[in-house]
Amino acid sequence: MSPITRSALTGLLLLIQTTQGLAMSKMEMREDELPVFEFTEHCAGRYQLELPADMKLIDSGYNDELILASVYPPDEVRHDTAYRGEYRVDEWRSRVEEVRNKEVVETHYVHSEPEGDLKTLVYYADRRKIPGMREKPDRSHKFETHFLKDFPPAKAAIAIQGQGALGNVSRDEADYKAIYHERLTQMQERANALEYHPWPHNKPGVCLDREFVVVNTVTPEREGYAMEFFNGKRSRFVLMAGTYQSEAELKEEKSRNTGMLSFLASSKMTVAGRKGRLFISDGKYSDTEREFRWVATDGKVNSFRHGHFEIEGSIEIKDYPEMAPMKGTDVIVGLLKSVQVRPYAMLDAKR
Repeated sequence: MSPITRSALTGLLLLIQTTQGLAMSKMEMREDELPVFEFTEHCAGRYQLELPADMKLIDSGYNDELILASVYPPDEVRHDTAYRGEYRVDEWRSRVEEVRNKEVVETHYVHSEPEGDLKTLVYYADRRKIPGMREKPDRSHKFETHFLKDFPPAKAAIAIQGQGALGNVSRDEADYKAIYHERLTQMQERANALEYHPWPHNKPGVCLDREFVVVNTVTPEREGYAMEFFNGKRSRFVLMAGTYQSEAELKEEKSRNTGMLSFLASSKMTVAGRKGRLFISDGKYSDTEREFRWVATDGKVNSFRHGHFEIEGSIEIKDYPEMAPMKGTDVIVGLLKSVQVRPYAMLDAKR
């Protein structure tokens, strides 16, 4: 989606006026007097939102019971991120090799599938003898699993890791190789669900950024994801969501958020159809900075539609002189109002 137009800013100002009682009427600021003010639409998790155009995604992560995937800025040389360009596959293999060489125990590759769109590397790590620790001859077999989902037409690829726990197979299992291979097949099937779809699109599932989506035709047992945006100055916006599989865990998470902020004033606010509470406090180093956290209060166990959901960050008005007519609190409310469930994002979420 192209940046928001001048008329859309008028709508934002009127929205803030309505929700926060901003002392400024439509007549007091003519549309032709509004400054250049651009927003960009982002795809984040199962949601979409609009942020100031200078806010960039600095990291995102997704995990379920089978895989983990992340996206970092290109200047962060990571093995578990997106790759672009002609040498993306070679770069990935090289970075995985660097990770393997950093292991403090003996390792060797046990599985390699270099062909096809989903490339697989697995190395075995003998963790029975870890330097400086007591020998543990019964320590589990450990397989470290790495995938690269490649999209040649776009010259883009994304690294995916198998969940670490699936690489542990008890040493007393005689068929440990067969057990792991069965798990590997499940991880590969899930890794294949990660697809390349430049935004905008109507794909179900979870967006890692504006290009990569975990297209779940069948909802996983659980999922969690987080996306952080930053303008390189003092303003940031973080969205986090996930499922909880027990009432105790969900209650503990709610208590952690509300208890930690109980000394702050809060107000009820609905975001993307979810009931929640918004906490806002003054920034630590600036009179014009506001820190915030919105936490959903209607979370349910084993629910994707009503899983745990929170948004936090800070807005420094000095970062945006064009926002001078508004207060930091007003801007925060406007940004939160922009968060919406993506069309078809919940299509696969049956609970």
